[in-house]
This record gives sequence, structure tokens and C-alpha cells, in this order.
Amino acid sequence: MTLDELSRDNSLMAAYVAADFKVTGTPTPFVLRVGRPSPELAAAYLANNVNCSAFLTAWNPNSVPQPEIINRASQERLETELTAMGLTLLAGFGEDPSGAWPGEPSVLVLGLSRSEAERVGRAFGQLAIVWSGETAVPELVVLGQSG
Repeated sequence: MTLDELSRDNSLMAAYVAADFKVTGTPTPFVLRVGRPSPELAAAYLANNVNCSAFLTAWNPNSVPQPEIINRASQERLETELTAMGLTLLAGFGEDPSGAWPGEPSVLVLGLSRSEAERVGRAFGQLAIVWSGETAVPELVVLGQSG
């Protein structure tokens, strides 16, 4: 799928926008939603002295389902790379509230710049990522197909 095709694929875009991006690696879990301010995310920024974050997964590159063993190995590589960069990761889970798409283990990466988040997302074959800046309002960043 090319970037243009993704932009025209309303059902896939709608699924990304409607997804619940659950942050479970905190004492009180919370949900990020595209375009909606998150007081919990803003609090995480303050607690960790950062002003941006990305919600990332390595599951199902190019939105093509992969065997669980491949997805788990890819996710482990993603988390290892991010940890090696000295970043704080909070466990998460991306979920389609309608149940049409299977959920995906993910991480909220605190302090990851948008350009680095895009690079990492592309490196792991993701069509889109969720990134939040200083305002703690998650936004969908469409990357398009990689490799």
C-alpha cells in the first residue's frame, strides 16, 4: 500500500483514528485517543521531564497480519532498540474498540522526537504512528509503506 492508497483507504484511516492506545505500564493505566488532549500524558511528561512521546508497535508491518512469533520477535527488537537509546518505555496496547482489528502490544516512548519516531516507525514497517508534542494531544502521523 502506498502513502496515497493509505490516504484514500478511509476504512484503514478510520480504524487508526478510532483506536484506543492504552498505556498499561503505569500505576493507573490510561487511554490515548487521536486528537484528544490527555491530562495523564501531560502528567507523565512532567514526571519524566520530557515534552513529547510516541506510541509505537512493531506488530503487523504494512498492516499485514503476521504470525504471532514474528510479531513478538519484532516487538522485542523495537523495545531493545529504544531502550538502548536511553528512552523510557511504558507498556501499552493498541486496540480497535469495534473489535474488527486485533489488538497489538505497543509501547509509549517518552521523550522521542517526531523525526526519530517517524524513523523508527518506518524501520519497523509501520504505515502510521501516534506522536504527541508539548500539548499532549496525540496525532496520527501517516508514514506510508516501507520496504
